[in-house]
Amino acid sequence: MKLWITGSKGLVGTALQNRCQAEGIDFVATSRQELDISSLKHIKDFLHSPAGKDITHIINCAAYTHVDQAEKEQELAHQINAMGPENLGSAAHQFDLKLIHLSSDYVFGIAGDRPFTETDSCKPVSTYAKTKYEGEQRLLEVLPQACILRTSWVFGQGGHNFVSSIFNKIQKEEKLYVVSDQRNRLTYVQDLSQAILSLLCHSGIFHFANQGETSRFEVAEAMIQAAQDRGLPVACREVFAVNSSAFPQLAQRPLYSALDTTKIENLLGISPRTWETTIKDFIHAI
Repeated sequence: MKLWITGSKGLVGTALQNRCQAEGIDFVATSRQELDISSLKHIKDFLHSPAGKDITHIINCAAYTHVDQAEKEQELAHQINAMGPENLGSAAHQFDLKLIHLSSDYVFGIAGDRPFTETDSCKPVSTYAKTKYEGEQRLLEVLPQACILRTSWVFGQGGHNFVSSIFNKIQKEEKLYVVSDQRNRLTYVQDLSQAILSLLCHSGIFHFANQGETSRFEVAEAMIQAAQDRGLPVACREVFAVNSSAFPQLAQRPLYSALDTTKIENLLGISPRTWETTIKDFIHAI
């Protein structure tokens, strides 16, 4: 078995490489600068090259994830999020490879009233959400046996994510104003990387996230407590809950898009850790 990990410099791609190294799994990884997945020719050339020899699985961690900037760079977001998965799927079909593609809770729209299952209808709103959903559809058209893993609010050491941003702020700012009207499930990138590897032999659409719904405001409070428990410097003395309207953004964010993870729990016989536990692990690792 040999994995090809795209999006090697991203949060998920980096964590997955570390996991493979720890478990002795053979892999090769490429970044967008090294290989453009919006070009089917580049993909096929890579698979014909010495570096692409003996690959059995493609894990697509490559994505255009700048949600607001995607409204300004719609074509680029479309090339990476929609055309990229289709091209990888076409190559996987031609070279007889398995493929796992990462997708997002954003595909469901801006609001829900219960956790979304894999069979719920998708109503994406923003450019990012629309391109991610189109990527799923294009992939399944060329490779029906592909594995799609949707996740939400991914965080971890390194990279740009709101948990890391909050941690930096609580060390420097005495007062924080944090959004409280958006609720979702956090996904710790370390747990996500393990889930990905557990799906190498499976097909279909799955959801993965850590247990428990929360808000950014609750996450901030939990991080302050965890940092204090670890004896880390905390400048923040007060956290104020505000509505998302206090921070206008180009792209609409879901107010509620928690993912139902029953399907993957039953398949793998797992119970994802609680988000509170992963926050403590995140702080401990720092």
